[in-house]
Amino acid sequence: MDNNLHRIAEQRSYTHIGHASQRILSENYNLIGVCGENAFAKEFNLEIDDSVKPAGDNGTDFVLGLQFSVDVKTAKLPYNLLLEVGKPVSDIYVLADYNDGDTKLIGWEWGLKLSQAPTKDFGYGVINHYIPAENLRPMSELKRRAIEVVMY
Repeated sequence: MDNNLHRIAEQRSYTHIGHASQRILSENYNLIGVCGENAFAKEFNLEIDDSVKPAGDNGTDFVLGLQFSVDVKTAKLPYNLLLEVGKPVSDIYVLADYNDGDTKLIGWEWGLKLSQAPTKDFGYGVINHYIPAENLRPMSELKRRAIEVVMY
């Protein structure tokens, strides 16, 4: 795995120590998130934002096409695409599967649709809107839409 990804994950971890918004829900969660962002960046020929943001990224990992904000959600067990209730809503959400350093993009959905999806506490005391992974739009559709925007 790229040492740069480890550096970005460590930097993010140290930047947010003690912040109320920091929720450590799994081991190496920042590294897992960075790996998902890296998979998305490679697929869409973008760069990961490795700048230090003490206030966070406001739910936006990338900007795609005509200024669509994208937030990549990465999990070891990616059963659902999740959006915490009350958090800022990006235009697009992407679910990625992390498996021992190998990361695969699973699918995507519009933020508005995700923000209107049913809610549930998945066992951490955090209420999330969720869409099951099998109900997400295919990544090929997002890739096609991004290419069409660039061409026109």
